[in-house]
Amino acid sequence: MPKTRRQFLTATGALAAVAGLPSWAQSKWPEKPIKILVGFPPGGGADAMARLVAAKLPERLGQAVIVDNRTGATGTICSELVAKAPPDGYTLQLAHINSNAIGPQLVAKGRFDPINDFTPIALIGITPQMLCHHPKHKFADVKALIAYAKANPEKLSYASSGVGSIQHIAGEAFALAADVKLLHVPFKGTGEALSALISGDVDLTFSSTGSAVPQVSAGKLTLLAVCSPKRLPNLPKVPAVAETLPGYEIATWYGLAGPAKLPREIVMRLNSEVQAILKQPDVAKRLQDLDAEVSSGSPESFAAFWKKEIQKYGKIIADAKIQA
Repeated sequence: MPKTRRQFLTATGALAAVAGLPSWAQSKWPEKPIKILVGFPPGGGADAMARLVAAKLPERLGQAVIVDNRTGATGTICSELVAKAPPDGYTLQLAHINSNAIGPQLVAKGRFDPINDFTPIALIGITPQMLCHHPKHKFADVKALIAYAKANPEKLSYASSGVGSIQHIAGEAFALAADVKLLHVPFKGTGEALSALISGDVDLTFSSTGSAVPQVSAGKLTLLAVCSPKRLPNLPKVPAVAETLPGYEIATWYGLAGPAKLPREIVMRLNSEVQAILKQPDVAKRLQDLDAEVSSGSPESFAAFWKKEIQKYGKIIADAKIQA
């Protein structure tokens, strides 16, 4: 065979092989900026977690990483956008308990599948919820709050960041476990909910440590209990709700995810980079300040955790007869 013909066939064969590869494999990923979509406004816990990771990824990936806040419908508008995005590694999501486990079962039924439409990449952290009330109330402990609620059905109001949010579910789960009736008052985000509580327009809230602790430290709110199974090391004098209502546990989680069918190579690269970032001293310190339990698991362990969370909150929604 003439050399020129042999070279031609080799070249065309190589081109055919490349053409048969998916687009992400034909080039070195990433070749352009990456977006991390967040379903909540700037300043909240989800936004803070996204920016914590996004600030560190560029030096490891060699491309800019942009945080894009797409708010609304308890974060599920963002989830729907990610679910329908191309699985090329350039559109990711700061996955959150509201937008990816609870909201899909209440405010976004049928719009996307919370399991099959996503690729779990890495669980970043888990932060416990905190039961806080306005200082005008002088509850000595959780038992005193429950006694008041039993004597005054629906007189105690609690604020949430919206119907189908973790604060909403935390309040309904508390009412179910304590056999009391509370009045749910939804707001458009954690910031509005906390402002209403600080002003005394509502009585209680269940909020993440990152949102609640600064207000408690400033004397604007009273921290009654934490929603972790046990007391937190940073707050040993604050009881857990579970000491009064055994088994009660509500926590917010944050992770990194992408659309379904995200290539394995991209998933593992991102998982590896996130795990390395979480071990950096300044990041670890920030997460510790938020009382966040840091994850260092595989995409598979995150997927199993995510599925269990959907099942757990699906049961609470059914048992408490919660409707959007």
